[in-house]
Amino acid sequence: MKNIVIACQTIYDELNLAINETRSEYPVIWVDSEYHSDPDRLRLKLQQEIDSQKNVDNIILAYGFCGNAILGLTASTANLIFPKTDDCISMLLSKPGEKSQRVKDAYYLTRGWIKSPRSLMMEYKNALKRYGEEKTKRIFQRMLKNYNKLMLIDTGAYNVADCWNEAQKIAGTIGLELVTEKGDLWLLKKMLTGPYDDNFSIINKREKVNIAHLGYNFNEQTNYQTLKLSL
Repeated sequence: MKNIVIACQTIYDELNLAINETRSEYPVIWVDSEYHSDPDRLRLKLQQEIDSQKNVDNIILAYGFCGNAILGLTASTANLIFPKTDDCISMLLSKPGEKSQRVKDAYYLTRGWIKSPRSLMMEYKNALKRYGEEKTKRIFQRMLKNYNKLMLIDTGAYNVADCWNEAQKIAGTIGLELVTEKGDLWLLKKMLTGPYDDNFSIINKREKVNIAHLGYNFNEQTNYQTLKLSL
C-alpha cells in the first residue's frame, strides 16, 4: 500500500526523528507553520494537498484537531488517518496509556515553535517596529494575562540547551517563568507504523471528517495554542 504523510513544519524535528527511528520511508509533504494562525486557511490548505494526491492508498495527517481545522476535510483521493489529539503540543506531551495533561497557565514552546515566523519573539519584534516599546508591552501583557509560565518541551529531537537562551529571551521579554517539560514521540512513531487503534481516526475514501471522528478527546473549546495581536 502507498502511504504519504502531510505534516506541519512546526514538528519538523520531531517527525524526522520518528521517521529515522521507525525507518519509515513514507514521503512527507510539509505545510508552512504560518497556516496555524487561521484554522480556516489551514483547512483549505490541507484539502488542497489531499485533493492533489494520485495513486495513494492512505494519507497520514500529522496534525491534531488544531482549532477544528481538520473538521470538514474530505478524503477525496485516499483514506485519511490522524491522531485523536488537540494539537501538536498535546501530541508531543502525550505518554503511552496516559491522557496528556497540560498546565493551564503555561504557553508551550519547542524549537519548531521558536523558529516559526509566527513565534512569540517574532510577533514581539514586529510589534516593536509598528507600535514602539510601551504600547507593545501593554499589548503582550493583555495577550498573555492568563499565562504565568513559558514551557520548553524536551522532545529529544533537539538539544534543549541550544534553545534555552532564545526561550529565556522570550520569557524575560514578556515576563514569564521559563520551565521545561519532558515530551515523547510515541504517538508520532505509532502514526508511522500502526496499528491504528482508539488513538486514531480512519476516514474512508470519499467520506468527510465530522465531530464523531474526533473521538473522546474532542472539546469544542480546544486548547489549540495561538495568539493574535489584540489592539
